[in-house]
Amino acid sequence: MTRRISDPDTLKAMAQPVRQKIYRLLAQSGPATVGTLSRHLGTDPGQTSYHLRELAKRGFVEDVPELARDRRERWYRASPGSYSWSTLDFDTPEGAAVAATVKAQMIRDEFERVRHYHQTQASWPAEWQNVALSSDSFLRLTPDELAELSAELIAVLRRWSQRTGDQPVEGDRNHVFLFLHAFPERI
Repeated sequence: MTRRISDPDTLKAMAQPVRQKIYRLLAQSGPATVGTLSRHLGTDPGQTSYHLRELAKRGFVEDVPELARDRRERWYRASPGSYSWSTLDFDTPEGAAVAATVKAQMIRDEFERVRHYHQTQASWPAEWQNVALSSDSFLRLTPDELAELSAELIAVLRRWSQRTGDQPVEGDRNHVFLFLHAFPERI
């Protein structure tokens, strides 16, 4: 299920880069403790706890008390489902600014991750290097055709996510980051 966000205060939780990283780690790797997240991100546990509380207030993450081994240990996971939003949903100046900030941070993170892969590409086995993908496409579409193409691509990604989402990361199986951007361009 996809949750559509149209409230700037809800989306504001994702305007902070550390929160985006926390959410991504939980969505990608599954439940984790504050300590595990702090070590992975290089953040102070108090700072990480604060960001987790802010994400939880807005429904992006949830506490998982059944995983705790004692009262001091707190586990969190990404809330089930996905979320989406459109800049068109935010018609106030404040809402537009929040949407622009979140989108800009997401784009920076996506391209930083691509840059990091290319800097460390030689450290991956040849079979991973041979299947990593980078592709440009230049199409001539109408808005309806782009909507149809986007829906087809999303359906393929959902099918693969459902097919592999419960598989443990072990052996040859690894986390794979895929992101697409499709937009009109004036040339």
